[in-house]
Amino acid sequence: MPRALLEPLKRLLEEGPYEARVVGGAVRDRLIGREPNDLDVVVVGPALRLARALADRIGGFFYILDARREFGRVVWRSPGGRRFYIDLTRRDGASWEEDLRRRDFTINAMMADLDAFLSAEPLMPFDPLGGLEDLRAGRLRPCAPDAFRQDPVRIIRAVRFEAEFGLQMTAEAEQALQEALPRLILVAPERVREELVKILLIPPLVRSLRRMEALGILPEILPEVANLRGVMQGPPHVWDVYEHTLRTVTAMERLLGGPMESPELLDLAPRWAEIDAAMAPWRERLRTRWEEEIATDHPRRALLLLAALLHDIGKPATRTVEPDGRVRFIGHERVGAEWAARRLEMLRFSNDEIEEIEILVRYHMRPHGLARGRLTPRAIYRFFRDIGERGVDLSLLALADTLAVWGPTLTDGIWGPRLEVARTLWQAFFEAPERFVRPSLLLRGEDLLALGVPEGPQIGRILEAIREAQAAGEVTTREEALALARRLMDEPS
Repeated sequence: MPRALLEPLKRLLEEGPYEARVVGGAVRDRLIGREPNDLDVVVVGPALRLARALADRIGGFFYILDARREFGRVVWRSPGGRRFYIDLTRRDGASWEEDLRRRDFTINAMMADLDAFLSAEPLMPFDPLGGLEDLRAGRLRPCAPDAFRQDPVRIIRAVRFEAEFGLQMTAEAEQALQEALPRLILVAPERVREELVKILLIPPLVRSLRRMEALGILPEILPEVANLRGVMQGPPHVWDVYEHTLRTVTAMERLLGGPMESPELLDLAPRWAEIDAAMAPWRERLRTRWEEEIATDHPRRALLLLAALLHDIGKPATRTVEPDGRVRFIGHERVGAEWAARRLEMLRFSNDEIEEIEILVRYHMRPHGLARGRLTPRAIYRFFRDIGERGVDLSLLALADTLAVWGPTLTDGIWGPRLEVARTLWQAFFEAPERFVRPSLLLRGEDLLALGVPEGPQIGRILEAIREAQAAGEVTTREEALALARRLMDEPS
C-alpha cells in the first residue's frame, strides 16, 4: 500500500485524539511478503471522524458502512488508477486482545501499530492467538469455537482462505463449520455474493467448487449447480452434467489465461496452443475486456467463469430419453438462462451482470450451430445482432464447452470448425465492427416514409434487410439502400 496513503493516516493519528492499530489481512499480507490492497484499522476514539478526515486529506471518497459500530470506508485511487481501501472501525471490546478474539480466523487476528507496519524492519505483530504460527503451518483456525455461528459468512470465507493461501482447516474447524451451516441462510445475499466473486477469481476455481461441494456449501448458495451431479448425458458427452460443467469451468479459466494447475485439465484435449494462436491478433484487447469491471471489483473475467458454471443448469428440468435411447435436453439453454437470472437476482448481482450472464447462458449453443452450418457474412451479422458485443465472450464459452463435451475423444473434424468460428467472430468484432456489430445507418424510418412505406412493422423489416445486405457487402451506399428499399416495398411481407 503506497506511503502516499499511509503517511497522511499516520499524521492524523499523531494530531488527533486517536489510538489505532492496523489489523487483519494487511498484517497477514505484510508477513507473507504480499502487498496489501486494503487496510483495516481499529480505532479507540471517533473512527468515523478519522475516516472523514483521512478522505479529505488524501482526496479520497468516504462512506459509512455501519454507523452504530462506527465503521467507515475510505476509497482512494492511485495516479496509476489502482483502487485502495482503508476500513476504519471502533475497537470491539475493552482491550486489543478482546477485539482480536472476536475476529474470524487467527491468521487475520494479528495487529501492529502504523509505525511498525511502515517500517522496513521485519514485522513482529501482536499475536495472542497464534496466527503467525498457523500461517506458517498451513492451518486455518477460527478465533473462537463459535466463530462460524456468530457470522456464518465465514463458512464461505474459509474456503476462500484455504484456496488463496494454501491452508487447510483443522478438524475442529470443519466440525464447527458443519454445525453452523444451517445458519448460512441468515447471511445477507450481498455478503454471499462478494465471497463468491472472490472465490471465482482464485485459480484453480474447480478446487474451491469441489471443496464447497464436499462441505455441503454448494447446495446452499448455488443449488442449481449442485443438482447437476448424476444427471447423465449420452454421446458425445464423456461425463455427467456436473463433471462436464466443472471441466467447462476449468477450460474457461485456462482460456482466460489461468495457470495449468487443475487435474481436470489433463482430461481435456491439449488444444491450448491452437487457441492461443487463433486469438493472438487480439489477445491484448481481449484481456483488457476481461478485466473491465461490470460492477465494483467484479471484472468480466469473474462473470465469464460464473457463466461457464451456470451454462447447463437447465438440463435436469429438460432431460428426456428417446425410444432409441438418445438423451436430449431440448430448450435447456432457455430454462438455464431464466434460472441463472433468478439465482443472480437472489444474490443481488447488478442488472448489468445479470444481463451479461443470462445472454451467455441463453445463447451458448449458438456458436455450435454456426460450426455445423455455413458461416456467411449474414450469419455473422445476425449473431452479433442478437447477442451484441457479448458475442466475443460467447465464442470463448463455446470453445470451453466443446473441450468439456468431448474430452480426450475430441477429433480434428469436430474441433477445427469450432475454432474457426471463434476466430472469425473475433475478427469480425475487432476488425470490422462497423459492418457486423454496429453497422452505420444508411437509411432511417423517415426516409422510408418519404418513399411511401406506411407506418408499421414493414419499416422495421426493410431497415433490418438493408442492414443485413450491408453486412453481406451487397449494399454500400445510400443510393443502393434506397434501391433495395424500393424493391422490398413491392414484396409481400
